[in-house]
Amino acid sequence: MTKNDFLKRIESEKLNTGEYIIVVDYLTDEPLVMGCTQENGKWIIYETKERGGYFVIKELPEENEAFDYFYQFLLSRHNYLTQN
Repeated sequence: MTKNDFLKRIESEKLNTGEYIIVVDYLTDEPLVMGCTQENGKWIIYETKERGGYFVIKELPEENEAFDYFYQFLLSRHNYLTQN
């Protein structure tokens, strides 16, 4: 899915991400962020921890692949949080 499709979908489904915020326009090391952005021709899915600094979860070549993966990642987190 495209970035715009992803944004519409997570808004309509109101996925529970816990304390994390979603960022899709840039790479940040702010605390408690899950994000997907394009850097140097690659799409990067990343996460930051409570004290800041980011780590890359996955790199993908195409926007559709990246946002499909990121959506599934968030959905699994949502399912975990709502079951516990």
